Amino acid sequence: MSTKTDVTISSKGKIKFMIGAIVGVLLFLAPIPIMNEGIDAYGVAYRVRGFNIPLGILLDWINPILSYGEYDLQDVRVWLAYGFIVLSFLLTLLAWVIKPAFIMNNAKLKEVLLASPLYAITRFLAFVFFTMVIFNLDGGPAAFWMSPDAYGEVPTIASIIIDRWDGAGLMVFELITGLTTIFLFLSFAIPILTDFGLMEFIGVLIKKFVNKWFRLPGRASVDLAASWFGSSAISVIITRDQHEKGYYTGREAAVICANFAFVSLPFSFVIARTVGLTSDFALWYLMICIVCIILGIITPRMWPLKALEDDYLPEVGKQIDEEVETGGSRFKKAVGLASERAEKTTVMDVLKGGLNGWLTAFLDLFPVIMAWGTLALVINAIIPIFNWLAWPFGILLDILNVPGAADYAAITVVGFIDMFLPAVFLGTNAPFETRFILGALSIVQIIYMAETGILILKSKIPLGFGKIFIVFITRTVLALPLIAWLTYILISLGWIG
Repeated sequence: MSTKTDVTISSKGKIKFMIGAIVGVLLFLAPIPIMNEGIDAYGVAYRVRGFNIPLGILLDWINPILSYGEYDLQDVRVWLAYGFIVLSFLLTLLAWVIKPAFIMNNAKLKEVLLASPLYAITRFLAFVFFTMVIFNLDGGPAAFWMSPDAYGEVPTIASIIIDRWDGAGLMVFELITGLTTIFLFLSFAIPILTDFGLMEFIGVLIKKFVNKWFRLPGRASVDLAASWFGSSAISVIITRDQHEKGYYTGREAAVICANFAFVSLPFSFVIARTVGLTSDFALWYLMICIVCIILGIITPRMWPLKALEDDYLPEVGKQIDEEVETGGSRFKKAVGLASERAEKTTVMDVLKGGLNGWLTAFLDLFPVIMAWGTLALVINAIIPIFNWLAWPFGILLDILNVPGAADYAAITVVGFIDMFLPAVFLGTNAPFETRFILGALSIVQIIYMAETGILILKSKIPLGFGKIFIVFITRTVLALPLIAWLTYILISLGWIG
């Protein structure tokens, strides 16, 4: 324990902390009862009570307004995202060719726009793919023609690229559009949650528990809660921000991203509804939470997470302090540190943080998601890479007596691209046990390149693509037997099925 003198609690800082904490909790962490209504896969109307956070409720209210027609191109979010992709490409081209003063003299703009050749090409590909989708450009020269498919038709590379479910069409209409609304509001909301002392307060209070079981600082619990009620992307963004500010070491940030960036509770319900598990959602999600906690204890003690350097970024050093003075009060320490942090934060800091979040998301992150996600989907459509990678998991599924093991094996690895793909490929026609097990697995795997993976790669967190893939495979191997065992227990008890 530290022997420092107790911190002095400023009245101004304490008030700012309390206001910031209340607003932050209400936006991100306060579960509000709601009624989910809609039509299931069988055309039957349903009404299910659930929970959502205020930010999620706001997004659910805004999204239908922006998507005001029945056709994809009547969705305002599509055109907003396209505008960001075009702007990113044009400004990057401008930065490389002309190097105007307004870019070169602004550190953040220069960092984002004067990208490496790889990311410059990425933004060009994102622009091309997006343009092909919204203008339905599926023609092309003879070199784009391929061999006849199973129906005797001869598809083109271009037609595969713009495909609604196997190419850039999926990225545009299912992923990018949703992320557009999220980041419009999220970028300015995150500083309220992280910069007014809430993370310091919670971190000090639960430090011992989180440090003992998960080998993490106590403040990591906020990342977990933010993803649980918000989204996995929120958790990674918060973690990246805290790592770059000196509150997490590289190992700690990597462990949080690989274990705490849960798929949100609302989106988990969407997955359950997509695979026909609405009536069993409560037990299904409880099982997911149990498995994630077990994996959160095990994987930080395994390679590659265990071997990562436990150092803070040299340019910022260690900024965290969750220790309690000898004979001091843990609660007083928590309030003191929170008040100290809140007192230093201004409205201008929140606005600057939000604008930086916009630049990072819309001009940097979106093109990467669009280009890399599309390339992965198109390559898999031409060469069944996921079928090959999933062959060992087909054997494991067979050993675990999962119905249709060989037919559904690819679902165990396709989630590495995007969190929604397993549910799309699984549908509602698979056997109940298969849907229950593989649907849960898609949530437990946590790392999805189109969402959390890209964010990790674009950060300073020491997890490269290879290590991210190894963590993904490790979680899959460990989770499958646990999920299958718990599923069969629930079935034998007559609680599901």
